[in-house]
Amino acid sequence: MRVGGSRAFTDPFPGGNSQVVMLDPHTGRMVLLAEGRLSSIGLRMVIAALLYIPERIVAVIDSTKEQSTTQEAIGFGGDTPIVHSLEEAMKYKPDSMLIGITPLGGMLPDSWRAIISEALNSGLHIISGLKHGLGQDKEFSALASTKGLRIHDLHHVTKSHQIRAQGSWRRRNINTILTVGTDSNTGKMTTALKVYEEMRRRDMNVAMIGTGPTGILISGRGVSIEDIPSDFLTGAMEFEIDKAANEGYEYAIVEGQGALSNCGNSPIALGLLHGAMPDAMILCHQPSRESDGYGLPLPTIEDSIALHERIIGVFKQANVTAIGLNSMDLNKEDYRLTTKKLQQQTGLLAVDAMREPATSLVDTLLEYFSKYKKVVLPHDISEIHDRI
Repeated sequence: MRVGGSRAFTDPFPGGNSQVVMLDPHTGRMVLLAEGRLSSIGLRMVIAALLYIPERIVAVIDSTKEQSTTQEAIGFGGDTPIVHSLEEAMKYKPDSMLIGITPLGGMLPDSWRAIISEALNSGLHIISGLKHGLGQDKEFSALASTKGLRIHDLHHVTKSHQIRAQGSWRRRNINTILTVGTDSNTGKMTTALKVYEEMRRRDMNVAMIGTGPTGILISGRGVSIEDIPSDFLTGAMEFEIDKAANEGYEYAIVEGQGALSNCGNSPIALGLLHGAMPDAMILCHQPSRESDGYGLPLPTIEDSIALHERIIGVFKQANVTAIGLNSMDLNKEDYRLTTKKLQQQTGLLAVDAMREPATSLVDTLLEYFSKYKKVVLPHDISEIHDRI
């Protein structure tokens, strides 16, 4: 089953007060706004939407492209048509418009206001990855209200997420998996999505919790961690996992962000680690990368594994169960040699889920959980409740 299958998009989950995005039937046919920017490089939300939910994208707007489909233009997305205007896109009967490109700073360029107004006037709901909250924009908010439409701001954080952690990980009975990284942009979201996709294919009872706008868009639930005040980061993450546990899910996969060893975004990585309190981790790594964006050398793979297990070990046992690779710059033979070397170094499975099925990653997780000694306190000590 493809990520973002029928359950996540057509049947609202219970307790939908948290910031979830793709739970309504009216966001099942999206036109994707990528004006002047449609590319296979850098546009995270555009790429993810076309890779993981192509059946939800009815057309892509980019008047600068001469090709007629995304497959022709960027090499994936199948027969998704490229159109030159919203008016042209309307013949594909969209019910919503996804703003899939983000200008520098995430703010709204004045030149985009016209097309957003046009979309609302055309009866389309809006899904936005912009930092600029369109739902708080007086013009758009009034227009949406008049038309009976919804504006979904993927960066929006509800008050229900502004809460300190309660330590409920000691009482909830759900197997939590967190993707972590040796650095930023090592494939944490991709690995999480691929594992989630494989678990769903096996009809496993699993929820994926997005922690950034793109992950939320694809998974249909989660909260944008970068938009939460630091005091509430762990509480917001705990809240999302508690919701999944209360809804009866057996597994929760949490999309990782940042890296403990990256001085620019280690606070988010640490907050996620402490908020998720995972039972298992998948360490994501780009083998060819030797230094981070600051020019500082990356820790060895062994040191990174030990670092994550040592920090979580203050509270509970949780191990790195596998290495998820980002091997986009390796040829087939180099990839084979790299996976073999890493497996010899660490004793762990190493696989790039974009090159190979995530079958082995899920098999490894299931074997791990079959032996995992999870300590869950009785619920009569302190019941878990949705804290809204």
